[in-house]
Amino acid sequence: MTTANVVDVSEWQPTSIDWANLKANGVKAVVVRIGHGVTRDEHAADHIANATKAGLIVHAYHYYEGVDGELQYSVNNAKSLNIQPNVYYFLDMEGTVAGSWPNIFESFRKRWAGYGWNTGLYCSLSNYAKFDNATLVKQGVYRWIAAWGSDQPSNADMWQYDSKTGLGSYTSALDKDVDISGKLIKEPDSAVVEPTDPNGNYTIKPGAFVGFDHSTTELQGGEMLVASPDGQNKIPKLSPDGQFLFNNNDGDNMWALIKPKIQMPKLDWSAITSKPDVALKSDLTWSNVTGKPDVATKSDLTWANIAGKPSIPDADATTTVSSGDLNNYTTTGKYYMPNSLSSYTNHPTTGTDMTDQFVMKVDAYHGGDMIVQTIYQANSGDVWIRQRWSNAWKSWRQTTQWS
Repeated sequence: MTTANVVDVSEWQPTSIDWANLKANGVKAVVVRIGHGVTRDEHAADHIANATKAGLIVHAYHYYEGVDGELQYSVNNAKSLNIQPNVYYFLDMEGTVAGSWPNIFESFRKRWAGYGWNTGLYCSLSNYAKFDNATLVKQGVYRWIAAWGSDQPSNADMWQYDSKTGLGSYTSALDKDVDISGKLIKEPDSAVVEPTDPNGNYTIKPGAFVGFDHSTTELQGGEMLVASPDGQNKIPKLSPDGQFLFNNNDGDNMWALIKPKIQMPKLDWSAITSKPDVALKSDLTWSNVTGKPDVATKSDLTWANIAGKPSIPDADATTTVSSGDLNNYTTTGKYYMPNSLSSYTNHPTTGTDMTDQFVMKVDAYHGGDMIVQTIYQANSGDVWIRQRWSNAWKSWRQTTQWS
């Protein structure tokens, strides 16, 4: 019969859990959900405090939701809850996660490892097929796999085998797990290794070595050739993919050796064979340019010489009209009426010389809604004006502009 030695809880479980009773029933460690997306789990702090007080080993997990800022939030949340280095921190990936699952997990793994947390992955047995098992093993990822009602998965470091029943005095549904590898039920190593600076100044101390180990910088990626000045801080020198990793001092030291060996030859133009035929500065005159375009001179740039120029109307131009109905003239313009006023209909009829020739000016306003006609009589000098609004003409009015 499978027996749980680990349980995992979230805000779905109350803070009144009898942790001492769970411990008495074989539970040695608990994994607490401390956040989801960019939100802290409601009971995270209480679960951590109560389980710790009962003597259980506490680890943490974050439920991935794929929202902006989630990775940095997961770091800040764990630090504010005082999740210590060497504790296991799992990323819970389930449901409909968009994007590449391995790439998403790797971004969390790298960031978390830089803060000294042991990294783990939680997912169902079916979703675990999305990941490369060999890569996760090489990176030291703790594989927590949920497979309810089935046999223990062969790739699991921890197996979540049930989530429907309780345990001990806790009778509600509880996630129950078996820590197969036994790493979660051991007290985390109290030694804290802070990320190192590849360009830092470290004093050589007993225990210094050069060899293959995991770097303590924030550069992740398995074992590499490292230099350790004190047996504790490990600076990368050769990465697993074969790249040499140089810090600033390495570059300065190599440049001092390389620089004297770099010599720039003196270039004698006369000694160069097959040199290109280049023009002298004095040759660069317009008259010496072959194939130059035919360009206009300044004197050619007159309005008369411009082809395709627009036709600009003459502002003083008039149209001669021999007879007709003045009501029909509604287009802005100037009209010369050479015959007597009586030759036209709808003209001024009182107090004017009917034999006089005249000029009529028409102005259209507001899209033709208002038309204004002004008549200037040639001999008498009389001026008449009227307007049309809403298609109705007003009466002519005589205006005096001179005596």
